[in-house]
Amino acid sequence: MPCVASARKGRSVRNVQIFGSTGTLTGVSGYDTRLWRVLDRALLILAVGTLGLLVGLGDSPRRADSVLGLLILAAAVLPIAVTVGRLPSHARARLRELPRRRRLLTVTAFLAACAAMCIALWSLHNALAPGTLAPLALAVPALAVAGVATLGVRLASGRGR
Repeated sequence: MPCVASARKGRSVRNVQIFGSTGTLTGVSGYDTRLWRVLDRALLILAVGTLGLLVGLGDSPRRADSVLGLLILAAAVLPIAVTVGRLPSHARARLRELPRRRRLLTVTAFLAACAAMCIALWSLHNALAPGTLAPLALAVPALAVAGVATLGVRLASGRGR
């Protein structure tokens, strides 16, 4: 059901229907491109960092290599925190509605969070008992699926967002 708002034109006040208020986020819809862009950047940082760790460490990671995993996480999370922090307050308040309204964005962010959690778990485990790369290998499929989702959105928009 569309929302009705009052609009002032000259001296008279009339009711105007706001279309799209049920299917879209009116407070966040202008910021979708920012959210997708920062999610793309975070996924790229996570993917390149994870593959770099897998290839660069070989089969014998050391305790000091855990710092590299934490640096990758910081490099991926920092742009997200800055972007969300710079959103206007009305847009930040509407972010809770994203799972219902922007499902693909939510699924992609969830996959990125799963990959980030795998990197964090690897960093913690490697700091305590070095020698395994299994959590990093689990992050790769999540990053691949999230990357395909963002590529699909980029191609579907036709403009490259």
